[in-house]
Amino acid sequence: MKSRVPRYHQIAQSLRERILGGRLTPGHRLDNQRQLAREFGVTLMTLRQALDVLERDGLIARRHGLGTFIASPSVDYDILQLQTFAGDLSAQGEDVVTRFVRSSFARAGRDVIRELGCRPGQRVFVLERLRLVGGRPVSFQASYVTAALGEELSKADLRVTPLRQALSFKLGIDIATARETVSAVPLEGRAARELGCRRGIPSFRSDRVSLAADGTPVVYDRVFIPGDRFRITRQLRYDPAHTARRHEQAQLARAD
Repeated sequence: MKSRVPRYHQIAQSLRERILGGRLTPGHRLDNQRQLAREFGVTLMTLRQALDVLERDGLIARRHGLGTFIASPSVDYDILQLQTFAGDLSAQGEDVVTRFVRSSFARAGRDVIRELGCRPGQRVFVLERLRLVGGRPVSFQASYVTAALGEELSKADLRVTPLRQALSFKLGIDIATARETVSAVPLEGRAARELGCRRGIPSFRSDRVSLAADGTPVVYDRVFIPGDRFRITRQLRYDPAHTARRHEQAQLARAD
């Protein structure tokens, strides 16, 4: 009896089993589409439909001009915890490496002016870094501080010293609170080049402002993470008593 499951779904399932079973490992390059189509005895259109399914499931990644590769597992990030991104991943047992890109003084842009309270045209210190998990770049981060702080921070070896550590030990400034906004945006050109991705692909952008105990903004961080390398997780707790109280209040309101 002929299967009612579309052929492209059968192909996607076959490749999925190879990936989940470990026969195809993260970073492995798949055969080109014509070879795969011949292997499964289907047209290129059917093969591409199967690859579309796997790409939507985050199991493969297509890189323009390079081919199709088995994707690495996405990184989970609990956005409710006030930790550094690298520290959070390390706590999960991930092999995290921070790679220094560059540091420089530059004119404050609009976002930096708003978040750090700078004057238009004022100089700021910029520190750029890549985070790699298992040797794979997962985020590009630019950290901004005022020029006054930057003059002191630039004396430290920021290639090996974490920024928060330099602020605390060298300047006596400890981060007490922060506010963070995560948005879905097309990946910007500079970040795309550093991450080895195609410009404009879906990505997450994190804008975080870290504040001292007195509420003074100290650091503005802008982080870009390709969408296929990141997941946001939350720890939720169900409170039956709270739900029961709300239900009772709703009933009383209807009775009135």
